[in-house]
Amino acid sequence: MENNFNDLDNLDNVDAVQTVGTTQGKKNSVAKEIFSWIRIIIFAIVVAVVINNFVIINANVPSGSMENTIIPGDRMIGFRGSYWFSSPKRGDIVIFNNPEYVEGQTDEDSKLYVKRTIGLPGEKVEIREAKVYINDSKKPLKENYLKEEWIKNAGYDTGIDYNNGSITFYVPKKGDSIVVKDGVKLLNGHEIVLKNSYLKDVSEGTADLKDGTYTVKNDCYFLMGDNRNDSWDCRYWPGTNYVSEEDVLARAFVGYLPWRGFYGKPSYE
Repeated sequence: MENNFNDLDNLDNVDAVQTVGTTQGKKNSVAKEIFSWIRIIIFAIVVAVVINNFVIINANVPSGSMENTIIPGDRMIGFRGSYWFSSPKRGDIVIFNNPEYVEGQTDEDSKLYVKRTIGLPGEKVEIREAKVYINDSKKPLKENYLKEEWIKNAGYDTGIDYNNGSITFYVPKKGDSIVVKDGVKLLNGHEIVLKNSYLKDVSEGTADLKDGTYTVKNDCYFLMGDNRNDSWDCRYWPGTNYVSEEDVLARAFVGYLPWRGFYGKPSYE
């Protein structure tokens, strides 16, 4: 009988050991699961940082210089890898370092610019009567992506239409006339202010810019906005009229918030 009782005691001890072992196993399993999730999260963060800094640029577009291709406030993605093994082509929309940006002095929103590639390294770009000619071509570039009719001299010498309280550049057409009445200039019945009298928000350099010819430097590009009447681009920058290849960071390829789709490459044929 004594042996039987001893056997029962041993069974109780075995059950106790098994209970402790099961509890410990569960704790180890939970700990492994937690560490597994931590590793996954850390890996995901590292991948996101690498992708965002070396593969893509996730950018917000604050200005209207690329309307109507890119609208102010659009979220877009640029792919850095586009130019790892090749160079920008005419018509590419590129994200690049603003050559006028000065750390601590320039608005952070102006650190990166988005424009369209027009002139390639070594090319001669001539702007004449609101048209672009490449290398003495007899035919101007066919630019179907422009927001509106391009006004000669960037539109700044055609006046402002204050109709309905909004400020917009008015494109004079054949048959239009300007009437001066009691010192007020009227264009088709709307009051306008001509050129140098409304330069509060327009720089002298921009307002007085004339048609011109630009010979693009080697390893540089001549870039302009699709909203040709309201784009601060290579035509106006003091000191340089070009963007170096090393400052071109990525090709803009999709607008996703709101969804604009993929930015197609225009045909200049």
